[in-house]
Amino acid sequence: MTESFLDIPLLIKTAEAAFQHAVAPSSGFRVGAVLQTEDGVLFTGCNIESPVYLGMCAERVALFKALSEGFRRFYALALVCEEGMACPPCGTCRQLLWEFAPSLQVITVDTGKPPQIYKIIDLLPIPFERGERDPFRTKKNSSI
Repeated sequence: MTESFLDIPLLIKTAEAAFQHAVAPSSGFRVGAVLQTEDGVLFTGCNIESPVYLGMCAERVALFKALSEGFRRFYALALVCEEGMACPPCGTCRQLLWEFAPSLQVITVDTGKPPQIYKIIDLLPIPFERGERDPFRTKKNSSI
């Protein structure tokens, strides 16, 4: 994959559509996400909260949907947040995204400003790594 494969307007538009489905009665802070596989397949997610303060971030919803469909190689993630302000993934999402996509590009959008593109490793510079205890990380080119 090359950066020319990164269709930022499409990713933002798709994340904005996912944002519309967010369920955030507790926080009132809605988030939409889209995760692009290396094959160009898109998986959307939105944050989902329950009245008892349980919930799931949009990034993890998209990631888990993709993983549950058998995809293991990811290229980019775009996030759109409430009021159009840029919001990078939370710490838990950063760790999970790094585990499944250590070279992932993360795009955040802030209204009136150009999208920002980060590498997940720059957002999580010292990730927790299980090393040899993790059977998926001990083999090069593992498909997790």
